[in-house]
Amino acid sequence: MPHRRAVLLAALATPALAQSPGESPRQFPNRPIRLVVPFAPGGLTDIPARLIAAHMTRSLGQSVVVENRPGAAGTIGAELVRAAAPDGYTLLAANAASNAQAPALRRNVGYNPVEDFAPVMLCVISPFALVVRADRGLRHMDDLLALARREGRVTFGTTGPGGTGHILALMLSQQTGLAFEPIHFPGDAPAIQEVLAGRLDTHYAAAARPHVEAGRLFPVATTGAERWSVFPEAPTLVELGYRGMDLVGWNGLVAPRFTPAPILGALNVAANLAIHDAEVRTRLAMAGLEPQGGGAGRFGAFIAGEYARYRQIATDFNLFMD
Repeated sequence: MPHRRAVLLAALATPALAQSPGESPRQFPNRPIRLVVPFAPGGLTDIPARLIAAHMTRSLGQSVVVENRPGAAGTIGAELVRAAAPDGYTLLAANAASNAQAPALRRNVGYNPVEDFAPVMLCVISPFALVVRADRGLRHMDDLLALARREGRVTFGTTGPGGTGHILALMLSQQTGLAFEPIHFPGDAPAIQEVLAGRLDTHYAAAARPHVEAGRLFPVATTGAERWSVFPEAPTLVELGYRGMDLVGWNGLVAPRFTPAPILGALNVAANLAIHDAEVRTRLAMAGLEPQGGGAGRFGAFIAGEYARYRQIATDFNLFMD
């Protein structure tokens, strides 16, 4: 722990340090930090946030307290952080929904994810698996296409209008000329239950691993640019020739715009210490999450790319939500 504290102090020890009002960055942090998770407890945004917050608490010497503020596709929590003081004491567990999809697809979102936040670190990415009930005999994308031709449609579970699943269903319909009908659910769990019950053909799932390992579901394909370590035998939609199907979930830490650079640097060091901790990585892998880490600049460029991608998708499919 003394070594980790020394690393953090070194991150602050630079002539370029500008002082934030009333506090030298060298003193940061001297009180608890609030990490706002814009979704409910227990989900794939909450899990990495709590693991990283617990580790950062130890390395920073101050509590990093997770506060769940769910609602409106993550925009309620994001707006709260956007309006917070830029002093490093309020952070957002940003994800694809709150800081790319919602501001791209919803015209009434009151923030720009690129201009109104300062990136800290990309924490994890999480590809998705197209899962079917294992006893249906569907083992390849060609089997799903044959089902669509035979039945006139494939019902495709999503976690809400404008989300990744909805977009994937629209893309598959466009590229195959077949009907992948989006059926919206309030989350992964109820959609998976409908697949298990035989009332839903397929669902893009982020948390299907236990059901696959138990033999109840089968992953026909996955999203992402590369094969997912959780289901390495399943091909990616990209390698099967589907364009733009490398959509993934992701989570990272951002702060309000104008947070001083040295404070962002200290937070980045602490977050990287957390994401490279062996126990943290093991627990993330158990949840199907792939640890990332790295510099703030890398994360900033990543957010800008994701936001631009979803703005283009909104235009291509006329997918504006309001």
